[in-house]
Amino acid sequence: MLDMVSLSMNNLRITSVPILAGLLILCFSTFCQAEDQVGLNTSLINKGYSVEKFSPKQLKKWETYGEGKLAINHDQLVMSEIEGSKGFMIVSPKIYGENVVISYDVLVLRAASVLVTDLAVSSSLDGKLEFPKNYDGNVKHMFSSLNLYMMIAHNAAHNKSGPFIRRYPLPGNYPLVESKKHVISTDRYFHVEAGKEQTRLWYKINDHTIVETEDPNPHNKGKVIIRVRGTAHEIASVLLKNIKIYKK
Repeated sequence: MLDMVSLSMNNLRITSVPILAGLLILCFSTFCQAEDQVGLNTSLINKGYSVEKFSPKQLKKWETYGEGKLAINHDQLVMSEIEGSKGFMIVSPKIYGENVVISYDVLVLRAASVLVTDLAVSSSLDGKLEFPKNYDGNVKHMFSSLNLYMMIAHNAAHNKSGPFIRRYPLPGNYPLVESKKHVISTDRYFHVEAGKEQTRLWYKINDHTIVETEDPNPHNKGKVIIRVRGTAHEIASVLLKNIKIYKK
């Protein structure tokens, strides 16, 4: 009887090993899938958007214009102007169509930092974007020579009352829509989403729509730009992570 019990226990241990291994593999697979879905905008995915994710290392390879520097620290992209800068930007490698949304997490490091997200940026109707040789990152060229939507937050240092959306070249410096309340501060990360879907434009912070509007004559092709600008006396600096671009 003791031998039978011993044999039964051995069989139990033998059969339990593959079962336990299978459960561990299943749990690990489920965990990895869950991690992969963290931070995704499921409402956009359900509407047929595909998503591109950009690591800080990948983002560091985007084209840059203006005087500034990029660095990676603790898996975050550090994006900063340097003294004498007129603005510093990173430009997406790809041209996107009429439906494009960018989202990212941002921590503003310096109080004078103005955070700019530009959509549908182009210098021609086919969506291509070209800058003059030795372009120094100034906005005057962007405002007068490019097609773009400019979405701005943390702009108190520029004497603005809150986030807004502008369209260039026309109507230019007159906002399509603006908020009268600042939302982003320097003490923690904020989640930003800037989107264009056909004629609809919106800017969200921490999943709350801050401003949105319609453009009946929209720009429909172009690149995506993230830009920072301080003031004449203070440079801008931010941390970025979890960057995603949705397209359809």
